[in-house]
Amino acid sequence: MPTDNLVERALGRDRAAQLADVTRDLLDLADSASPTTESVVHLPVPLRSQSPEAAAIELSRRIEARDPGRQWAFATFRTSDGRRIGKASPFLPAAFPGSQEWFIRFSLADLHTRLAAWYLTSLWRAAELAGSVRGALDRWQVITAAAAARSLLEGAAAFTQEATTTLQEWDTFKRKGEPQLESLEEFAGDFSRRVAELQFSSRVGQGTQRPPTFLSRNVLTYIGKLAKAETAHDINDIYQWLCDAVHPSFGSSTTYLVTRGKHSTGTHFREVYARHPLGMLAATGFELTPTVAHAAADAVIAGGRVLMRDLRRVRWLVYDLAMTSETAFALKVASFGTFARPERNDRCPCGSGRKFKSCQHRWGSSGLPPETI
Repeated sequence: MPTDNLVERALGRDRAAQLADVTRDLLDLADSASPTTESVVHLPVPLRSQSPEAAAIELSRRIEARDPGRQWAFATFRTSDGRRIGKASPFLPAAFPGSQEWFIRFSLADLHTRLAAWYLTSLWRAAELAGSVRGALDRWQVITAAAAARSLLEGAAAFTQEATTTLQEWDTFKRKGEPQLESLEEFAGDFSRRVAELQFSSRVGQGTQRPPTFLSRNVLTYIGKLAKAETAHDINDIYQWLCDAVHPSFGSSTTYLVTRGKHSTGTHFREVYARHPLGMLAATGFELTPTVAHAAADAVIAGGRVLMRDLRRVRWLVYDLAMTSETAFALKVASFGTFARPERNDRCPCGSGRKFKSCQHRWGSSGLPPETI
């Protein structure tokens, strides 16, 4: 009997079909998205000059000395403590004002590119892990499938929580109308820290003289919140089976076991293990349920559906921020969510189905995605 038929029997036809559908959806979304993106953070440059004119000259000379011949946008600004700082970019249209408006543009550009990178890397990760789980189960490499499925479920739990928080904060911020520099800097700073924690947090060096910049959060907190929100599956039970499967003292005992039982004479208890147990399990009529394989498939089904929903919402957020701030039309960097301004009667790129002129990408309107997303 072909292996794929045995895998379908082991998982159950409905579970196997759902696993195939969710994996295909994630892979299709990843294949349709941009294969690359760039993130840019514009750094404040301390300036000695105090007047706007002298500070602009100082900053332009600094740029010309180090990168001559290119057109840069730059602006200078006096901070609340009296210091004069500047920001400069080769990625925005060349202009030389000294106003708050251009400092706001720099911050919005940074926010746009960081958000786009978070969206895409989360999508790529989810698609890679889902494909790995399905591929490993097709080869009946259950421990490999369990490890990838656990990682996908943890990622789904973290992503859905942070996506919800970020959308709520963006909605509150956007509804206040066109931003002022101070409020934008606070919002952008909080968001950038959150994304940096998600992308770069670690426990390497914890307890030493070189602790990590961002300490990883306890993933069980995320899993617990996901379990409360998604009741169609027992998330806690699935997650515990996956954790047990990859644990060295337990995983081999479950994933390679074929049969077990007491002899009819009551004289001994016998267990049979196999490196490739699928065929032998099928021969017994799956007397032992392949629980770990079921958990790996269910993790992709449950976690993948959560990710598909919230990846679409964050994709919309990238477009909303980019078009509301107009960085989508101005940035000269290969970042997801940059494109030419649509015509008024064109379909909006955000995916709402509305015409561009009727969509909600303006300050003061809602920052939550419409139900059509």
